[in-house]
Amino acid sequence: MNRLLLILSLLVLPAFSADPAKAVEEAERGWAKGVTTNDFALLGKVLGDDLSYTHSNGAFDTKASYIDNLKTGKSRYFKVDHEDLKVRMLSQDTAITTCRASVLTLVNGKETPARLTFLHVFVKRNGQWQMVAHQSAKLP
Repeated sequence: MNRLLLILSLLVLPAFSADPAKAVEEAERGWAKGVTTNDFALLGKVLGDDLSYTHSNGAFDTKASYIDNLKTGKSRYFKVDHEDLKVRMLSQDTAITTCRASVLTLVNGKETPARLTFLHVFVKRNGQWQMVAHQSAKLP
C-alpha cells in the first residue's frame, strides 16, 4: 500500500507543483503557433472570448474578428519569433508577458517583416491560460 501511494504521489504531484509562469509561456507560444499555422482549434483555446487585440497600426480586433481575418486570409502570419520573453505573475490567475519579436505578416497582399514589442495579458480560466489583451508597437 505504501509503495502504491509513493508511485501515485510521484505521478500526481508534478501536476500540482507545475510552474505557472511556464504554463503562461506555453500559452504565449501556443498563440504564436496558432497564428502561424492557422490552427483555429488552438487559437480557440488560447484566446479568451473577451479578447481585446490592438495591432501595431492601431487596428482593433475582438477574438471573433481576429480569427475571421485569419480564416479569410485578410490577415496572415508567416513567422513570430519571440526574443527576450518575460512572464510576470500578477496573481495566481493573472499574468502578463512582454517581449520583442520578429514577425513576418501579409500586409496589403505583400509579405512584410516587422520588429515589434508585445504586451499580452493572460488569465487562467477553467485550468487554461487565455490571452485577453494584446498590444503591440513597432520597434525602430
